[in-house]
Amino acid sequence: MVHEPVTVRRMCLYIDRFNPPYEGLIRKVMARCSETGISLSAAASCIDHLKGFGLSENDSCDMAMVLGGDGTILRGLGFFKNLNVPVLGINAGQLGFLASAEKTGVVEAIERVARGEYIIETTPVLRGEMPTDKALTAVNDFSVNRSMIGGILHFDLFVGDARVASIAGDGVVVSTPFGSTAYSLSCGGPILDPGLPAMLVVAICPHSLSLRPLVVPDDQVISIRIGQLRSTGPVVSADGVPSGTLKTGEILRITKGTGSCMTVRFADEPGYYSRLGLKLGWGVRG
Repeated sequence: MVHEPVTVRRMCLYIDRFNPPYEGLIRKVMARCSETGISLSAAASCIDHLKGFGLSENDSCDMAMVLGGDGTILRGLGFFKNLNVPVLGINAGQLGFLASAEKTGVVEAIERVARGEYIIETTPVLRGEMPTDKALTAVNDFSVNRSMIGGILHFDLFVGDARVASIAGDGVVVSTPFGSTAYSLSCGGPILDPGLPAMLVVAICPHSLSLRPLVVPDDQVISIRIGQLRSTGPVVSADGVPSGTLKTGEILRITKGTGSCMTVRFADEPGYYSRLGLKLGWGVRG
């Protein structure tokens, strides 16, 4: 879904605490924001790494700018999703599939945002319900991965009330279409258009050649029930962040979540399918 732009007077900067962008890029962002009348603050989660720049801590803003690679942008989307704030991703990493602009174009991106020359795209998120009633949210995916000392993982996969498969393997990934170019892709899953009302289920290294990825309508409930364990239970991760473990007989339920994450896009930037070819190198003959 596409939304019209809002007037941006306050912008919040979000960076990777473990691999922050170089100082010159941050200084460039600060200078251009000041020149265009945009007040720049620092996100609470990374204020310690931005104190030397004289930025105040304030998550309240009209738009967030995330400087980093896809992992950092993904974490920024998750963080600002809860604040209902659109995210402008600037690729300061490698692939930059989720980015709205490259770091070489950051000055132009700020100028266009100040003029209101952008749109906001919204994408759905997933909700995961743990046995403890703990609720998790994922922009890209949930994964259930066997522990390193637990041996092969046995689990049942349900869609609604129907048991689809009893699976032995390393685990499973349940992804949004937005996240289909991430973990699920590396596990052999297909790429889904972000506009599709669907969820993607991909087994991780299944001990069965007949088991294939499954695309499920997003109004369904996907359940993963853990079978008998030899040792430590599997880890549940939301967007790659470990968020709990499961025991024998316990169930993780995954549904379409409420709300959505918002990304900033420019009308003349490469569209989704063009970005696929550019970022995944499909234009290079093998």
